[in-house]
Amino acid sequence: MKTRLVPKAPSKGADEGWAVMTTLLGGFIVWGGIGWLLDRWWETKVFTPIGLIVGMALGIYAVVAKFGLLHGPEEKRPTDPADEPPPASSRRENQCP
Repeated sequence: MKTRLVPKAPSKGADEGWAVMTTLLGGFIVWGGIGWLLDRWWETKVFTPIGLIVGMALGIYAVVAKFGLLHGPEEKRPTDPADEPPPASSRRENQCP
């Protein structure tokens, strides 16, 4: 009897990679398409490159806004004065630092 192969679940990193790629391509295609439509409508040749550049910039901005801080530095939280040892001038001789 043959054993069935069980497919592995895709990793979370692959999901993030696909999300980043589709966000970048989506901005490029949508804004480039808007520029192309404006060029066709007004019979110019300037809006397609402008749309492509704006789409790339907005796509990069969207990726950084959504995925840029996932693995960034942890937020610093305010320290509680009760957690810190008392200043050296107020310690007694028998207290440990």
